[in-house]
Amino acid sequence: MSSESQNSQEKPDLTKYIGLGFLAGLVVCVLVLEYYGYIRHPSKEDALVIEEFRLLTLNTDEDLKVSQKSSGREGFCVNGYLLVRPQNGKNVAGILVDKKNRPIACQDDLQPASSHNE
Repeated sequence: MSSESQNSQEKPDLTKYIGLGFLAGLVVCVLVLEYYGYIRHPSKEDALVIEEFRLLTLNTDEDLKVSQKSSGREGFCVNGYLLVRPQNGKNVAGILVDKKNRPIACQDDLQPASSHNE
């Protein structure tokens, strides 16, 4: 019996070494990916929401009240998408998107829709 108990003590715990090897390999893999620049860390500018916008519908039954003061921004159409930029002369523009980051399309020659009440 002493040879069996001595034999079981000499066997290495393979599960422990396989687990430790896996964790060590994972750490090395992440460090190598970080070193070569494959892991991209987002900056604050990447996720920056400059301003929230709302859509006010034009309804003839209700009075629409908007401020007389300018927002300081202007919208324009480029390649079929609506872009917004500040009016202070800076060359910064952003594409207008909805909550799901889908771009708002626009047309340069869009005519107002005719009213059905006429």
